[in-house]
Amino acid sequence: MSLLPRYIDSKISRQWHREMLHYLWVGFLATASQYILLILCVEVFHSSAVLGSSLGYLLGGLVNYVLNRKHTFASQKKHHKAIIQFTIVFAIAFFMNGALLQMLQTLVKLHYMPAQILTTVLVLGWNYSAHKFWTFRDA
Repeated sequence: MSLLPRYIDSKISRQWHREMLHYLWVGFLATASQYILLILCVEVFHSSAVLGSSLGYLLGGLVNYVLNRKHTFASQKKHHKAIIQFTIVFAIAFFMNGALLQMLQTLVKLHYMPAQILTTVLVLGWNYSAHKFWTFRDA
């Protein structure tokens, strides 16, 4: 049971649902671009999965910033400030992605695709929280 009046509670709920749906859609597009580049690098160019995933993560990051800033969070924050904060969050997530993928492949011996899917799920929580409450949060 909420302590907020029903009108306010329902408005927050709708906004949260809209935001989450946008975030998931943008995340799907960014992740799809990452996975396509990962598979291309591994299967066609025979590079390591960590390299392919990292290159794909860079591409996905570009998609993520542009679409989340404008559509998901509708941020009014100045671009120069948001891009610095996004880059910090992105850098942490970039290293989390590579380290987790490497660990899952070497220690747990997972194939690169299940390892990447699990890595994506684990990094997702960090990305959403950091971007919602810091990167794209209006002052």
